[in-house]
Amino acid sequence: MELNLKAAFFWPTKRTIVRSVKFSAGLYLQRAVFRVLWQVSPQRAIARAMRLMLTPPRQAFSDAELLTLEEASLLPVPLISGRLIAWRWGRVADPAVVLVHGWGGRGTQLRGFIAPLLRQGFSVVAFDAPGHGMTGGRESSLPHIRQALDAVLDHLGAVHAIIGHSVGGAVAAGALARRPAIGSAVLIAPPASLAASSRRMAEKLAWPEPLRAAMQRRIEYRFGVDWSEFEAERVTGEQPMLVIHDREDREVPFSDGRRHVLNWPGARLQATRGLGHRRLLEDPAVIEAAVDFISGVRS
Repeated sequence: MELNLKAAFFWPTKRTIVRSVKFSAGLYLQRAVFRVLWQVSPQRAIARAMRLMLTPPRQAFSDAELLTLEEASLLPVPLISGRLIAWRWGRVADPAVVLVHGWGGRGTQLRGFIAPLLRQGFSVVAFDAPGHGMTGGRESSLPHIRQALDAVLDHLGAVHAIIGHSVGGAVAAGALARRPAIGSAVLIAPPASLAASSRRMAEKLAWPEPLRAAMQRRIEYRFGVDWSEFEAERVTGEQPMLVIHDREDREVPFSDGRRHVLNWPGARLQATRGLGHRRLLEDPAVIEAAVDFISGVRS
């Protein structure tokens, strides 16, 4: 089923024009730096590429996010590398739904799902992955987020469902495959390949393929994890899964969401149009579809 939504008319303000100019200038500078480094010192270029790949963007919490946290109970979760900051909304006795944010995000970005889930009798748990939000740290990666989600799931015990956005959706799919006791999952704009995502990043920064490939090998060696593990076709399970993806997503192609669906026997795809990659999290129809799906497979 497709939600036919028209993108709102957008007139660029002075602020957005300034941001666009700064972004373009920064991108041009990054390209120039990598072009020179790759010629004079390939090892320094690889090291810089690794830092860029492993450093999530950070931004201040909005007032709306902070108000949402005031309604939650703090839930510190033990982690090998320290402590993970998580929160719970609702009663401990109610079935838990875990929210997983994407790259550069934080748990409160999925706050639109909290109240509807509570009304359906669920409790809700969200967390900030390493290198993100209030958990802090300078570095993160897909393995970091996977480890964080596993720590939350181990801490909670029984979990009814997972809702994940972007990288969080890919991580949620892996958790569902490893943990058949989890009832269902909703993946929102999930990437299907870490290697392909890095190629899109490399294309924007005009990296030559040998630089990108060397960065990948260095990160794989450091974490002891082959990136092929994060291909959508490597994870599958029997539980129901809903994938919601926008046809005009410029960050994660719509075809990535379709790959997840084709690989997972119990999955179905719900397409939107005009919401892009992040506005999905605020759209009432998307939120309703996700909550209805999770409620419909209540055990």
